[in-house]
Amino acid sequence: MLVTCHRVCAMRWLRLAACLSLWAFFFGLVALAHLWISVLRLPNRWKIVSRLSRSFTFLVRAILNIKVTVVGEEGELESGGYVIIGNHVSYVDGIILGSMFPIVFFSKREVKRWPMIGQWNTLCGTIFINRQRKELVASLVREMRRKLKQDANILLFPEGTSTNGERILPFQTVPFAAPLRNRSIILPVSIAYQSIDDEPVTVANRDLVYWYGDMEFSTHFWKLLSLRSIEVIVTIQPKIDCFRYKDNSAGRKKLAADCYNRVLGRLTEDDVTRDEAEETTRGDSTTSPLLVS
Repeated sequence: MLVTCHRVCAMRWLRLAACLSLWAFFFGLVALAHLWISVLRLPNRWKIVSRLSRSFTFLVRAILNIKVTVVGEEGELESGGYVIIGNHVSYVDGIILGSMFPIVFFSKREVKRWPMIGQWNTLCGTIFINRQRKELVASLVREMRRKLKQDANILLFPEGTSTNGERILPFQTVPFAAPLRNRSIILPVSIAYQSIDDEPVTVANRDLVYWYGDMEFSTHFWKLLSLRSIEVIVTIQPKIDCFRYKDNSAGRKKLAADCYNRVLGRLTEDDVTRDEAEETTRGDSTTSPLLVS
């Protein structure tokens, strides 16, 4: 028992040291990338930075031994300009999705003040939202649109907070204003944790990974470092084209509701019909120049 305790403690410290070393290296690398982009006046700053961020997050995921099974097609996001949405039970969700896709995060303002994490997120272009000041929504939408136009993918969790996973909260509509105005493509994903240390996720052990309510981050992360493995399934749901929706309050509500159903895995007959029609339209628009010639 004592030997096991020493091993767990040693693993925690080794993992923490590895994460801190990676953070220091990539912080310097991303800072240099920003300088290089500015000097050379390269376009698509956030597309470039998000790829460096993905490398860092992938290595953190490897250190934590989080094993991800992907259901669906993930490769198309390399072109950028997508908005990725999903259910939210923990900061671990961001590690998982950030290791899969090059993304810019969308986060609550409080994260900006967290030691090290706040500086890293600021450097990587995270969009911070102040829920107490609704008059700032317009500037928030402008910032999201600017980064989408630079071919950066944006990750947001429309529930607005993490939960214990027993149900998905209704999606807030404000975050959908930018993708709707930009006529972006939204990619819904569903995250389902399967096992913790080779044991099925239950009410008894879920809080080792799930982080919600008034849980303290540092204490939770310290416990997370002691876990041998985490297994999760990420399901890539059918994407949603924003051109279907009107750019107004009613359109945002409808878009939020449809995204909510996609994350839950619900797909109505109307959804299937519209998706097939869109695929046909894309095919026609691609082939028509050849037919004309």
